[in-house]
Amino acid sequence: MNQMSYKSYISRLVRRAGARFGTLRWRLTFSYFVTAFAALFILAGTFVGIPSLNALRNPPPLHAAPLAQGLEKQAPLVAPYISRTPPDLAGLAGWLHAPQDTVATYASGVAVDQESSFVVIPGKNAILFVFAENGQLLATLAPTVTGVGNLSGLQALSATHGVIAAALAGQTNPALLAQTLPDGRAVAAAPIKDTAGVTHGALVIGADLPALQQMTAASGLRGLAYSIILFSLIASVLGALIGLLMARGFTRRLRRLTVAADAWSKGDFAIEARDPSSDELGQLARDLNRMAEQLQTLLQDRQQLAVIEERNRLARDLHDSVKQQIFAVTMLVGSAQLEVTGNPEAQRILAEAERISSNAQQELTALIHELRPVAMAGKGLSAALRELCGDWSRRTGIAVEAQISDGLALAPLAEEEVYRTAQEALANIARHSGATQVSFRAEREQDRLALCIQDNGHGFNIALANGQGLGLRSMRERIERLGGTLFVFSAPEGTRVEASLPLVTPSAAATPPAATTPSAATAPLAGE
Repeated sequence: MNQMSYKSYISRLVRRAGARFGTLRWRLTFSYFVTAFAALFILAGTFVGIPSLNALRNPPPLHAAPLAQGLEKQAPLVAPYISRTPPDLAGLAGWLHAPQDTVATYASGVAVDQESSFVVIPGKNAILFVFAENGQLLATLAPTVTGVGNLSGLQALSATHGVIAAALAGQTNPALLAQTLPDGRAVAAAPIKDTAGVTHGALVIGADLPALQQMTAASGLRGLAYSIILFSLIASVLGALIGLLMARGFTRRLRRLTVAADAWSKGDFAIEARDPSSDELGQLARDLNRMAEQLQTLLQDRQQLAVIEERNRLARDLHDSVKQQIFAVTMLVGSAQLEVTGNPEAQRILAEAERISSNAQQELTALIHELRPVAMAGKGLSAALRELCGDWSRRTGIAVEAQISDGLALAPLAEEEVYRTAQEALANIARHSGATQVSFRAEREQDRLALCIQDNGHGFNIALANGQGLGLRSMRERIERLGGTLFVFSAPEGTRVEASLPLVTPSAAATPPAATTPSAATAPLAGE
C-alpha cells in the first residue's frame, strides 16, 4: 500500500468513525460518561481528597511514648547477649541483623486502607542503639530505607543522654524514657534486664516521625488519587453502558417518528407514529399523528377542490361553447323549416332534427347542472338549493313546495355533498316515482341541518332496491361522510328521504361512522 492509498484509507476510516460516533446515541453515551466521571471525581475529591490534603498539611501530633512501650517488649530479647562477661557481641550482631518486629504504629492522617498508618521498625526506618550498663555503645542498627528523615547526630543529643540515663537507672515510666525533640524527631529507651530484674544496659531507638508521617501520607494520597480515578472510570463506564441502553431506546423511538414522517412526506399516511408512552416523546408522537391527519385531510380537500374546479371549468366550457352551438343548430333547423314548406319529407326530417337538437340541449343543460359545483357558485347553500328546486321543477314539470331556511352554511365541500344528495334525490323522483308534487324542506334544527324530500309517487320496495341503480348508495355515503344519517321511507302513497347532519361537519373525505341497524320500516338507504 503506497503512501497516498494509505492516507486515503485512514481518511475513510476517520469519516466512518465520525459518521458512526457522531450520532445522537453516541453523543448521549459520551455525555453520560463524562458527566458520571466528572461528578464522581468531584464528589470523591470534595469528601475524601480535600480532607486528606488538610490532614497532610496539618498532621496529627506524634509522641515518643509508643516507642518506649514498644522497646520494652524488645529489651528482654537482648539481655542474654549483654548479661555475659564479656558481652556476646557476635550473637548481638546476629540478633540485630535478623528481621525486626514493629516497635510502634502511628496514624498518618490520610485514611486510605493500609496507607492510613505507618510503623516504626528498627533497622528499616529507625536507628537502634545498644548500650552496656556502663554507658558504652555496644552495637548500632542503621536504617536501610532512604528518605526516612534526619537521624544523624541523634546519639549525641542531650535528650538521648537523658533517656539512656533513665533506662540504665532501671526506670519504666514512659514519660522519662521517651523524648520528642522540637523538630519532631523522637528518641526512646528501655532498660535491658535479665530474669532476676538486674539492669545490664539500655536499648535506644531514634526516628524522624514527621518525615515518616509525611512520606506515608503522600503515598496514601497518591493511592487515594489512583483509587478515585479508577473508581470514577469504572462507575463512568457503567454509567456509559446504562446511557447507551437508554440512548438506544431513545433513538429507536426517534427513528420510529422519523420513519413515519418520511412516509408522510411521500404521501403515505397509512403509517402511524407509534409511541404509547406518556412522556414528551409520546406526546410528540400523538401531536404528529394529529398533524398527519390534518395534513391528509387538507390534501384530500385540495384534491376535491381541484376536482370541483375542473368540473366548474368543464361546465363553463360546455355552456359557453357546445350549448351555444347546439342552440345555433336549433335556430338553423327552424329557419330551414320555413324554406321547405312545400316538401313534407324535408319538413319531417328537419322536425326530427329539431327534436333531437332540443333533447341534446336539455341533456346538456342537465349535465352542466351536474358538473357545476355549488361550493364554487358563490351563492351559499340556501340559494343554491332554491335554484336547484326551481330549475328542476321547470325542466320536469313537477311542482315543488320548497321550505329552505336562510343562512344555511357548511364547509365548501360539505355544501357540495348536501347539494349533490338533494340533486340525486330529485333525479330519482323524476326518473322513477311518477310523482306530480314534491315537498322539499331544508331547515336548521338547533346545531343540525335537517333535509327532507317527499313525493306523492307510487313508491318502491326498499328491500328490492339494493343494486337497482337508484343512487341510494351514493346519497347515503355522502351524508355519512359528513357525520350524518340518511333514511328512506317508502309506501304506495309516496317516498320520503330524510337526512340529518351536523352544521359543523368533519371533512367530506373522512371515514364514514358505523351506523346502527334500525327497524325494517325505517331501514337506512341500502347500496345502489
